[in-house]
Amino acid sequence: MTQPVNPLLEKLKLPGRIFELPSRGIFYTDGELTGGPEVHVHALSAMDEIHLKNPDQLFSGKAIEAVLPNCVDGVVKPGKLLAKDVDAIMLFLRVVTYGPSLELRANHHCSKEAKEHSYTVNVDEMISEIRPIDPTTVEADFTVNLPNGQVVKLRPSRYGAAVELIKDNADKKVFTVEDHKRNLERMMLDLIESVDGITDPEHIAQWLRKVQTKWVTLITQQIEKAHDWGPVLTRTVKCKDCGGDMTLDVPMNPISFFTE
Repeated sequence: MTQPVNPLLEKLKLPGRIFELPSRGIFYTDGELTGGPEVHVHALSAMDEIHLKNPDQLFSGKAIEAVLPNCVDGVVKPGKLLAKDVDAIMLFLRVVTYGPSLELRANHHCSKEAKEHSYTVNVDEMISEIRPIDPTTVEADFTVNLPNGQVVKLRPSRYGAAVELIKDNADKKVFTVEDHKRNLERMMLDLIESVDGITDPEHIAQWLRKVQTKWVTLITQQIEKAHDWGPVLTRTVKCKDCGGDMTLDVPMNPISFFTE
């Protein structure tokens, strides 16, 4: 039975804005999105902000899982979105909810007398400078041909995989050599789609443990090259003490990013 439309909700959802995801939807093949790479983004509701400012929900990834389907038309599987698309969506949500101005506090450390000051960042400018993936070079950018003839197909990092890696390492105060090896393997498995057409993660993991170090370096170098897209999360401003250029990191932690 179809649920009746609640007339109280008709005037609550503001029009919002339409944006294109920087991935252009190229890597979504499992129903992560509906309607293509353009997403209609609506302002955060009060309940959405509660989710985003809850440390436990942020840490577990549940905040993004709850908020994105509510505020971004077309997002079906938030945890499977590409990490750089999620970064872009955070910018979209910020500008739609609060407007283009974002106040950040920073200290240039240009002298002992330098003080912390407030600086204004234009989020609309950041959005206009987002670098989309070039569909004409995707095949070459995300392919590594190894000297032994094997072909490695890459993919961008997924948000959910990044969250799981952070969660699993959160309680560690000391990292052993084995911890670093395990983390590297997990990151590589997230970024490798297939080797010679084989997609089984365990087979790829076994292969990674045997492959030459210099070939792993070839793969990581190509990963860095292939990931030169998406939002640039730094801005250059003039220091209010010395007048010189200083670089600000724009925080993507929703607790600070969505606080007015």
